[in-house]
Amino acid sequence: MDYEKALLDLKDGNIEEIEIEPENFPAFQKAWSAFPYQNTVRGIAHRAGKVTYVRAK
Repeated sequence: MDYEKALLDLKDGNIEEIEIEPENFPAFQKAWSAFPYQNTVRGIAHRAGKVTYVRAK
């Protein structure tokens, strides 16, 4: 998955959420650390290491 594009799509409202499984988190983290709009997205932690990212209200 192209996490940079997914983060931009989430920020722009083109998608509602991004679901990240624990095994995909390292790849996602690289895109997240370079994402300049982190304040527009929030993560919701779930059991077993799953995280859902949604637009911040």
